Amino acid sequence: MTDSTPTSAPAGWFPAGVEGQERYWDGTSWTDQVRPVGGIATVTGAVPAPPTAPAPEKKPRNILGIVALAVAAVGFIFACIPGALIVGWILLPIGFILGIIALFQKDKPKWQGLTAIIVSVVGTIVGVIVFMALAAGAVSDAIDDSVTEEVGTSDVADDETSADEEPAVDEEPAVADAEDLVLGETAFGVDMESGMGWYAVEVTNPNVDYIFAGAGVDVEAYDANGVLIDTDSTYGTILSGTSWYVGDFFDIGSAQIDHIEVRGPTADAATHSPAAETGSFTMGPITTGSEYDYMTVNGTVTSNFSEDQDMVRIDLIARDGGGKIVGVDYTFTDRVPSGGTAAWNVEFWMVPLDSKVEAYPHL
Repeated sequence: MTDSTPTSAPAGWFPAGVEGQERYWDGTSWTDQVRPVGGIATVTGAVPAPPTAPAPEKKPRNILGIVALAVAAVGFIFACIPGALIVGWILLPIGFILGIIALFQKDKPKWQGLTAIIVSVVGTIVGVIVFMALAAGAVSDAIDDSVTEEVGTSDVADDETSADEEPAVDEEPAVADAEDLVLGETAFGVDMESGMGWYAVEVTNPNVDYIFAGAGVDVEAYDANGVLIDTDSTYGTILSGTSWYVGDFFDIGSAQIDHIEVRGPTADAATHSPAAETGSFTMGPITTGSEYDYMTVNGTVTSNFSEDQDMVRIDLIARDGGGKIVGVDYTFTDRVPSGGTAAWNVEFWMVPLDSKVEAYPHL
């Protein structure tokens, strides 16, 4: 507690503001001398009560910033837990918004709000990575369940096998019977506005009863001197038949793409999966429109798989009137029900509004 006395008081000992102690007043200001109560100086005249010293300045607190940081931290934790992913994705935007508000509060500490914003952004990225990993695992499990082994036994009276006979087994075809993937038409270009490159490659799996589960397709961009300037990869299951894969080159910088090369799995990576048991997709009609300066594309995809398929990717290519590929894009469906149909839509940027659009589904 701070000592004080009126400026009109003469020098002497006065209560120090702490029970049992006194402090010396030299007539103009307080000194550092203190003593126990016991010899109070004589003062003539009435002395007014000492004024109350000003309270020490309190440091400002940002309660909203602390709340934002707490919400963002809890959201980050839940975004890392597969079973609680949805809770994290609800809390992270709340923490982000509260962090922005706290950041602009006047005369308040800013670090809590800024930290909440950073935690929210990082948590969202982690949540997306966890979600994609779960989706990839679900697709892989669905394919594995659809691949069966065909085993039969010989017909023996009374369901008993003769001692001289071995059970007859329909042997699974060897992988050596599978054929390599076939690369077809390819295209590439650069978006002049963003500076990013894009590509489209046609891939055919000629095997009716073989698929390439968990396969990776790498597309490499080279300049005129044969220098590899960027690579993009896509992963999934390559079903029987012809499809297209599209993607972007993010790191070409000021380099010019001269040609692309495609690398994919060889025949020995094929998995035997009878066509009648694997399942397939069928694309419905595609409709296009325009809004402002971009094209809107809508369509449907139908599945005859025995199980629901999550995160089905739809790759799109746009062709001009002469059939030249002038742009690419892609999207995902949340779920395509078993034996059912799901809708999808894309906002197709940087392509002529009269382009013809093709769509190809992928696991």
